[in-house]
Amino acid sequence: MPIHTQILENIHALLDFNNVSKGKDDRIAYFSKIFELPFEESKNLLEGEQVPNKKLLKQIADKFEVDAFWLLNN
Repeated sequence: MPIHTQILENIHALLDFNNVSKGKDDRIAYFSKIFELPFEESKNLLEGEQVPNKKLLKQIADKFEVDAFWLLNN
């Protein structure tokens, strides 16, 4: 499995665990808001079209209180 697929699955699992709406636009809007990203960038990230950079991976890990390596490897 490509690493970005694993990251994407883990990000969605964190959003699910934190009761973020499963609605595509709601989820993208939430992600954009909490990480201060443009809607289009969040859309690309959550649809697997773009891989988060190291800084964003760290922000995601910190926000959801998980190890950044978990995002990559789980």
